[in-house]
Amino acid sequence: MTTHLTPAAGVGAPVRWLLSPDLMPDARAIASLERLAKMPALVHHVAVLPDVHLKSGQATPTGTVFAARGAVLPTAVDAGIGCGIRMVSSRVPARALDAGALDGIFRELMRRVPVARHETEVLTPGEVEAILTEGPAWCVRARGLPPAELDAVEDTALASEDDDAGLAAAVPLKAKQKAMRTFGTLGGGNHFVELQEIVEVLDPERAAAWGLAEGQAFFMIHTGSRSIGSKTIKGMVREHGGDPESLIEIPTHSDSGRAAAAAIRGATRFGFANRAMIHQALRDAVRRVLGDRAPELPLLFDCAHVSIRPERWNGEALWVHRHGASRALPASAIAGHPVFSRTGQPAPVPGSMGHDSFVCAAAEGALEAFGSVNHGAGRTLDKPEAGARFTDGMIESEMRTKGIRLYRYGLGSIAEQAPAAFKSISRVVDAMAALSLARPVARLRPVAVLKG
Repeated sequence: MTTHLTPAAGVGAPVRWLLSPDLMPDARAIASLERLAKMPALVHHVAVLPDVHLKSGQATPTGTVFAARGAVLPTAVDAGIGCGIRMVSSRVPARALDAGALDGIFRELMRRVPVARHETEVLTPGEVEAILTEGPAWCVRARGLPPAELDAVEDTALASEDDDAGLAAAVPLKAKQKAMRTFGTLGGGNHFVELQEIVEVLDPERAAAWGLAEGQAFFMIHTGSRSIGSKTIKGMVREHGGDPESLIEIPTHSDSGRAAAAAIRGATRFGFANRAMIHQALRDAVRRVLGDRAPELPLLFDCAHVSIRPERWNGEALWVHRHGASRALPASAIAGHPVFSRTGQPAPVPGSMGHDSFVCAAAEGALEAFGSVNHGAGRTLDKPEAGARFTDGMIESEMRTKGIRLYRYGLGSIAEQAPAAFKSISRVVDAMAALSLARPVARLRPVAVLKG
């Protein structure tokens, strides 16, 4: 299904629906999209993806992608700039990890990766600024992570800009100070580390190219830039007299616009580096528990699904905004990568913590969404609604019944993340395939999940 809502004449951009009729959002989400589409800086169209839904307190729906000319709109995406998912394969059967091994691995991981902050500072001020500039390359240089993994990280984390010298100064001081203790932490809400089993290979050729096979253990790490991103975006909103539910445009040719673009770039890199360090902590936890039996945990791909980044479309330099959408390029749009130029980029599509997830490959239809696909199933119930309808005990019981091991830090409620609060992942992936947004490569079932 592809339709358009036409905005006011001469202003903004049309809305392009890239979903099936049964996945259309509610009236509130549609109204917010119409409001977004009328913003003067928008060009081409607003792409709406199958997981679209509007969260309370936000200006635009999750599952939205658009391009702006000469401006950034910081409240049009989630405040967690750089949030994304790191996909980690294992080459080991998931069923080889018994309950004792799982308990040991996840408890050791919880010891190494706090939910909110470390007890003491883990970075110096200089290291924070280096991460803002270098991103995951800092983790390779300073913490010994495998250099080859930089080939499996979205390029926004690596690209260098001429004005990087002033980048660190553009990030609020309080955000940088807090980052000294929040680097390498998971965060709450829907952030997670999940162990999955590949239960079905749907595209054998691409699965083989990515080293995926039925029965293998597979991890998804979902988190972002932590306080760096949220404090950076909130600072921009305050500076420009807005609020999280209003839309503001900051011209990128202005001093404040250049500072905003630099801060966004730094926060994005910090998010990629944060996931890289959690990946390393996972490796260390597995080695600590399994010893000589510990498998290698190679990186398949790491991509952000909350981003504002400069890109060229139809020969024009634009600012592409992705709110709950992974940057995902088909093979035709990738040059030089030894694997992805043949397969397309891998795209994670997690369900809820109680439902299956998918690993997909970006297809040609993703170009209709500025090289993007949806980042998950999407909600049918907002967090407050889910929290009122379900209890933690209900969720824990459901997970036990399904044989999924749930690990928690004991902070916050998991009722808001109830499996029943999310759309059917199968229907969402079917829509992605029907519209050639992505090809499903593998289906995975949850085995164990760590939630904040």
